Amino acid sequence: MGTSSSSKGPGGGVPMVPPWVPPLPPLLPPLPPEAPPDAGPDQDGPPPAQDIPQPLPPAPPNHVAPPRRFSAARTSLGHFSRSGSGDDLRRGLGHYSRTGLGGSTAATRRMGGTVVTAGGLYGVLSALSSGARSPVDLGVDAAELRGRPAAEVADRIANALRPSDGTQDTEAARDAISRAISDLVAAEPEVDLLALSPEQIGTVVEGYVAHDLCHRIELDVGKAVHDKAPDPATATQRLEQMKDYVRQEVARCFRARSDRGQRLDRQGSATLAASVLRDVFEVFEGYLQ
Repeated sequence: MGTSSSSKGPGGGVPMVPPWVPPLPPLLPPLPPEAPPDAGPDQDGPPPAQDIPQPLPPAPPNHVAPPRRFSAARTSLGHFSRSGSGDDLRRGLGHYSRTGLGGSTAATRRMGGTVVTAGGLYGVLSALSSGARSPVDLGVDAAELRGRPAAEVADRIANALRPSDGTQDTEAARDAISRAISDLVAAEPEVDLLALSPEQIGTVVEGYVAHDLCHRIELDVGKAVHDKAPDPATATQRLEQMKDYVRQEVARCFRARSDRGQRLDRQGSATLAASVLRDVFEVFEGYLQ
C-alpha cells in the first residue's frame, strides 16, 4: 500500500457504492449516547429486541456520487496536513463520511468487502484454532501451516480470503489482514497463530477492520494530506497521525459494543464488524455538528 497516497480517489458521476461491493448483513441498532458499561443483554435469555440485527433501509435508486464529492474533506485534511490541527482532522473525516461517501449508511455499504472478509477471517482463524473445518473450504490447512513463519501464515490466510486480482480494494484487504496478524505477533511474540483464543481472534479481526478502513480513507483522500504537507517527512507523519486516530475510533467502538455484550464470535462477526463501521462513520459525521 505504499502508493495509496498518490491515488486521486473516485470522482463524481459513478455509483456511490460500486455494484461489485457485496451486500451487508443486518446491522445492530446504533449505540445510545454514553451507553453504561453494564448495559449488556441478559446472558440467560435472548438479547433485548433493540439489539436484534435489522437490515439497512434500501439504498436510494441511482445513488450516483456528485461532482467534487471529496472537495470539503480534502480542504479540511489539507489544513490538517499543514498545521497538525486535530479539529481539521476531525472535520475532514466528517466531510469524508457525509459528503464523500454519502452518509454513514452508504459509507457502511461501501465497506461491504471489509465486512465479508472480517467474517471470513474470524471463521478461518477459529477453524484453525479448533481443528474444525472452515465454514467455507478455502484451502487453509493447519497441518500445512504448522511450523511456518508468522508472515507466511498471514500471507496464506490473506490469499485464501482475498485472492489477488489487482484491484485496490483487494490489495488493501490483503495488506490489512497481514498487518492485523503482525500486530498480534508483535504484541505477543510467542503466540501460536494456529491455536488462538477467542480474544486473540477478536483482536485480529478488529485490527483488520481498522487497517482496512484506514486504507480506504487513504486511497480516497490521502493525496490531500500528502500534497499539502510542508515536506515529505511531515506528510508521512500526518498520514500516520490520521490512521492512528481512525484505528483508535474503531477500537473504541468495538469496546462500546463489547460493553453491551456484543462480542465477535463465529456466527455474528460480520454483523458486528458492519455495525462498528457504521458507528465509526456516525462518529465522524458528529464532528460536523
